[in-house]
Amino acid sequence: MIDSVILRDSLELVQRVFRDVRPELMAVFGKIEYTRKSDRSKVTAWDLKIENDLQAELQANFPGLGFEGEETGSSGSKDRYWLVDPIDGTSSFIRGLRYCTNMAALVDDGQVTAAVIYDFVHDEMYTAIKGEGAFKDGVRLAVATQRPADDAVLFSFSRDLFSKLREALSSIHMNLLLPIGAAGHSYCMLAEGKIDGIVALQSTAKKHDNAPGMLIAEEAGAVVLSYSEEVGVDRNEFIIATPVVADAIEKSGLI
Repeated sequence: MIDSVILRDSLELVQRVFRDVRPELMAVFGKIEYTRKSDRSKVTAWDLKIENDLQAELQANFPGLGFEGEETGSSGSKDRYWLVDPIDGTSSFIRGLRYCTNMAALVDDGQVTAAVIYDFVHDEMYTAIKGEGAFKDGVRLAVATQRPADDAVLFSFSRDLFSKLREALSSIHMNLLLPIGAAGHSYCMLAEGKIDGIVALQSTAKKHDNAPGMLIAEEAGAVVLSYSEEVGVDRNEFIIATPVVADAIEKSGLI
């Protein structure tokens, strides 16, 4: 198990690095060139800069922790490492849309134990430590617990199944939408009580897309319905929602 001092100190370091780069990101927000990776997704020089800077800082201060970045891959320990998505929502960043964040999750023996999502456009920091709750700029977060299931709005990460899922949820009076933006922004909206759930079935989202936000949402009170045998950081087929919505979906047997 990771030492609690290392956990908290490295969590603070990740937040500092994300905050420090904000002025540079905002100076080029909506006016930056990009290239495409082999999978045709977009990447900018800032994705690489943030990832490289964070890796260097963590290695210098916490050499026992490994690192796994979306852009540069993994190095160091595979048991205890920071999993990083330097700019989640690169397309939004390029276009000057607000739906982009910096994200990271600390993984210890396959389990996510701490997480950061930094909404650098609005300078809002979301954090969580497993078992200690989720926070936005130090204020505790909670999912919506009083909203009835038949007034629920969920976001779908499942584009190929979207029509079928929307029809199924509509039959129990829930609304399913395809969101603008990226995973981190959606998870923060769930943790804050602005939406009621996220459907990630046959999704293209990877662990760096899901891990930080899932911990923050769960620590804010969200419940995960798993549809695969994967556990911990590798969970990839699931619905995460408020307890009321998760219970209604599970009892319906529709999904």
